[in-house]
Amino acid sequence: MGAYWFQGLIEDDSESGFREFTVLKDKFVRDRIGRESYKYMALDGFRVTAGHVMMDRKEPLASSSTRMKTAENYIKRGCTLLLIQHLVTSLRHFRAHYDHFLNNLQWMPLDYMIIPVIPGKWVRPEMIRFFARKGSPFLCIEVQSKEELSGICWEWIVQAQAYKRMPLTLFVKDSGNTSNNYSEMWSSLSEQYGMIKLTDVQDDEVLSSQNLRDSGIYPGKGGMVPGGQADYNLYRIDQDRKFAEQGDFIYHSAVPNVTVMNGQVKQVNQKLIDRKPGSHRKVKIHKHFV
Repeated sequence: MGAYWFQGLIEDDSESGFREFTVLKDKFVRDRIGRESYKYMALDGFRVTAGHVMMDRKEPLASSSTRMKTAENYIKRGCTLLLIQHLVTSLRHFRAHYDHFLNNLQWMPLDYMIIPVIPGKWVRPEMIRFFARKGSPFLCIEVQSKEELSGICWEWIVQAQAYKRMPLTLFVKDSGNTSNNYSEMWSSLSEQYGMIKLTDVQDDEVLSSQNLRDSGIYPGKGGMVPGGQADYNLYRIDQDRKFAEQGDFIYHSAVPNVTVMNGQVKQVNQKLIDRKPGSHRKVKIHKHFV
């Protein structure tokens, strides 16, 4: 879309209000730079949000029989960066399995990152270091019982974290046993060993603003800031939109009319107009903007 600027009513987790933005090619910029002729884009009648960073929790891409359709559904919901779960199933060959998994994602029509999910009984320090080198924003430890948490050598895990400071989070499959307070146990373990973890329990598809900062995804993605990718959603203001009790726009559950990723329009009125593959994004510095 070249070089342009726009003004609009911006909605995000931290603030809302009327603001102005400038875009050059695929990024937001602070000032008009270069010899480009910047055009004005009118957004009257729209609300604007940053592109959503989402994790494929409800519709896992790896197990989908219609992967392209699943990926397109995420775009239609305003996702401009999809965090794809990669289940680690081998102690000896996890590096080769990761390379194979990544090679099979080159068709993805939106930007993506890989989130390793490791069963608690298999997690090893070398895995922490490997996936941190590969630029994963965080790593998920999956457990089925509280006994698995006590069976992990956390001292070694924390030592491995010192290499890149990649945060950890916890996935629990013990959904039938509500007597175990896993969040409290996880917080206690993190405090006891000085473990680096995501601030918020990631049980929603859309990453919280704090988790975006913890993982190092922000400000490259998930925000509308100078230097970040030009990802945003436009929602037409009408009577059918959902509002909270205070009158705030609930954009997580609404459907955007337009989704822009890296300065290019991806969907308009729930029809994809750009299926070009996205990029495998990597985190360079974890917890850098906390």
